[in-house]
Amino acid sequence: MSHPSVSITCICCGRQGPHQARRLIVACYSHHRTHGTLNRYPRAPRAELWIPTTPKGRRTLARYAELIAAHVSPTRIQWELSLSERQRQRYAAAYHHLQNQQDRSAA
Repeated sequence: MSHPSVSITCICCGRQGPHQARRLIVACYSHHRTHGTLNRYPRAPRAELWIPTTPKGRRTLARYAELIAAHVSPTRIQWELSLSERQRQRYAAAYHHLQNQQDRSAA
């Protein structure tokens, strides 16, 4: 994931600079992309699944589950819970993960 405002040490050249992707600074990423050598630098592993652990997060997840059960649209859920689009996606992933775990334990 690209974070242009984050300064990193490039794994290609060792210089400090703005992060582009694959732990490469912009100049090195552009060079390797142009020359077709990005495969030398694998993508960083994805972060683990986020599950809310705070009381507020658990309450929000419970409310998210209620709204899903009531067939409320994702846009409405986002508005109802005052979430950003990314936060709503995280709650959706956590909800589906927990649902899958419950389904597997019930089987």
